Amino acid sequence: MIFILNFSLAIASLSYLQFFKGSIDTSLETKAKSLLGADLVISSRFPITPEQIEDIKTKVPQIKSFNQGISTVSMIASQKRARLMELVKVDIGFPYYGGLVFSDKSVYPNGVELPKENEVWVYQEVLDLLDLKLGEQLKIANENFTIKKVIETDSLKAVSFSGFMPKVYISEEGLKKTELLQFGSTARYKLNYLFQEEFTNDKLEEIENTLEKQMDQNLRALSPNDGKDRLLSVLNFITNFLSLVSLVSFFLGLVGLIYLYSGFLRKHQNDITILSDIGLSKRKLTFVYLLHLFILIIVSSIIVFSLITITAQFLGPIIQKLVDFEFDFTLDYFFFLKSSLLLLILSLSVGLPLILPMLQRQRSSFFKIILSFVPFLAILLLLSNFVTPAKNIGFFFAVAVLGLIILFFAIGTFALKKFDFSGHLENLSLSLAIKNITRQNRTSLTLFTAILLCTTFFSLIPQVGSSLSTALTSSLNERPRFFVIDAKEEQIKELEEQVNTEGAKLENISPMIRGRVIKVNDIDFTKHSTLKGDEKLKADKNELKNSTVNLSYRSKLKQSEEIVEGVEFSGVYDSKDFSKPIELSVEKRYADRRGIKLGDRIVFDVLGLEIETKVVNIRTVEWVEFVPNFFFILQEGALDDAPKTILATISSGDYDAQQMLLKLSDLFPSLTIIDVKSLFETFADLVKNVTKITDNMSIYSIVIGLLMSFIIIQYQMNLQKNNILRLKMIGVKNKTIRNSFLIEFGLISLGASSLGIVFGSIASYFISALLFESYWDFRADILIMYFLFIPILTILIVSFFTSKMIHQKENILFGE
Repeated sequence: MIFILNFSLAIASLSYLQFFKGSIDTSLETKAKSLLGADLVISSRFPITPEQIEDIKTKVPQIKSFNQGISTVSMIASQKRARLMELVKVDIGFPYYGGLVFSDKSVYPNGVELPKENEVWVYQEVLDLLDLKLGEQLKIANENFTIKKVIETDSLKAVSFSGFMPKVYISEEGLKKTELLQFGSTARYKLNYLFQEEFTNDKLEEIENTLEKQMDQNLRALSPNDGKDRLLSVLNFITNFLSLVSLVSFFLGLVGLIYLYSGFLRKHQNDITILSDIGLSKRKLTFVYLLHLFILIIVSSIIVFSLITITAQFLGPIIQKLVDFEFDFTLDYFFFLKSSLLLLILSLSVGLPLILPMLQRQRSSFFKIILSFVPFLAILLLLSNFVTPAKNIGFFFAVAVLGLIILFFAIGTFALKKFDFSGHLENLSLSLAIKNITRQNRTSLTLFTAILLCTTFFSLIPQVGSSLSTALTSSLNERPRFFVIDAKEEQIKELEEQVNTEGAKLENISPMIRGRVIKVNDIDFTKHSTLKGDEKLKADKNELKNSTVNLSYRSKLKQSEEIVEGVEFSGVYDSKDFSKPIELSVEKRYADRRGIKLGDRIVFDVLGLEIETKVVNIRTVEWVEFVPNFFFILQEGALDDAPKTILATISSGDYDAQQMLLKLSDLFPSLTIIDVKSLFETFADLVKNVTKITDNMSIYSIVIGLLMSFIIIQYQMNLQKNNILRLKMIGVKNKTIRNSFLIEFGLISLGASSLGIVFGSIASYFISALLFESYWDFRADILIMYFLFIPILTILIVSFFTSKMIHQKENILFGE
């Protein structure tokens, strides 16, 4: 019963997680076309020319239907409020799959007419943000539009390129009326295709991949599998983390499995010897005990799989709300079959190394014992690699955890043997406790490792989550309040005056020029990236192919930048005929990703003009400061006269932010203004929600670890009955015996939790430094709670077990 409980808890989280992932994947496979809305989508940041459209037409299967879509971002205002939103042009008949369901239960494109030129469709959140109702008006640029319908569900919402912004749907005539799409405006242009023949998602992906190689580099192709993968990538952050938490639970359960079953075999060593002596072959004995182990594991699996089947429908609505995606729980019996087969292999791989030494008359060497566990470890690493969505994360995590377990056992065994205590201390309880720790070293080390892993992992999680919150929200008052995009050069003076009038400052004014990277050192940019770029870039075909960049120019570094290689610009560029290369600065992470080095010569296409540059420095950028910056900065004086838009920030301060948004939206309708504070607060709320999920899952992990620890304690104390009997028979008091157990397990739990907290804090520091640029939040309150909670809980459990045991009569103990 103890074994079944331990292993059921170990595989429960892993099985539930894999079942959840399988259900998501199956649902997305059937709904992938609805997420994209078409069989194939071609997208671009630049307007798509008729020549490009004709070229694509010759390279794809016969087309049944086709339309051109546009989406952009803009300030949308009511009389009281203004917000940045995504404006989407809606076309007749599109989307070809899926669609929109409105609050009045009507459905588009089935029977609902397109909005008129003075009408829009909006989400409920748009009404909430702007304090509006159905039928009222909102303002886009200089025009007013009536809210005709409220969207309840939208199959295309999951693949929006500007995901955090609510959508406003508008007709083609209405979009032209706003005059938002001017030169330099931020927009996404799309071609949506429905083919005559019905293709599978995988076949459409093949068409996409073939087309990617043949069409213009400014264009990107998307198939239904991309829509599915994009939504999965949103879920992968959580599932990756939860997979690692599940692996910890699984590893702890396996540690318990090995400990409990090896203890069971040692207890039955005499039975094994007698059965062998009366003629039972080693093969039959091995089969008997393997079958016994397998039955225990199968019983545990049946219990867990039955729970999954029973609770699936109850968990559905909860998880749907959590991931904001409607999916169907599918009972994949093939998954259950695969899991059962894997557990059978696992029981064989772990059972044989435990059983075979018990059948040998001679003691096996330590090297042979370790070698016998190699198949088990190989299966474990293989399993770990498949349970996480991201490649190799589970494998390396498993290697790290197994390495730690082996290291602790190796060092612990050596230390306890060296410290084998044979003398006596004045305090008999302490003396007995030390003897038990050193002589029952396998139990001591198993318990120590289980508690240490729990506290390491659980002290790491809240500190990393808190560090992310700190990175997003620290010094928020020192950061800009608003981020201004798409400003025109001629507007800057008037914009600056208006911002000053409202009590703020226009800062970090930065020109932005659109361009393409053509060559690096006379090699095509895509080819250069393929040869020199990092592995992650090579795996992402769209990113690899993307050569469109935003350029800027200036003469000095910002406070958020630092040159790590090379020198500063020599001054203002002075060659009117561009006969010498323009000096160029490249951001370090982008340079590493693309394989760009100091001294490289890079050729850009800026509005048809080819300009040659030379990389004179590589610089780091603190992006979390949230001021305008670019991967490529050119020397001042080269592109000053090129057509450009301006980015800028508006400082924080004591002024009415809402009033500022309304005034600027009225005076400069083409401006895009992002409320940085609201954005950071939104991200902070998202981080809190994700952290809450992971914290709750981590509680499960630590509960598994502690339960396993208590199972080990209870099992070990049952094995100690004979020792308790001897101590009672020679006159040792019950109090002394109880205190010896309290000290023994108290020392183990205190030492393990202390070391676990140290390891978890160190790991959280490095993760925070790596991911969040040295923002690290030391959570002393949580760590103190763990430091006190685990030893105290352990002592209470031990006290409960010992009280029942030591008060039994000596004759009962003797009889047992």
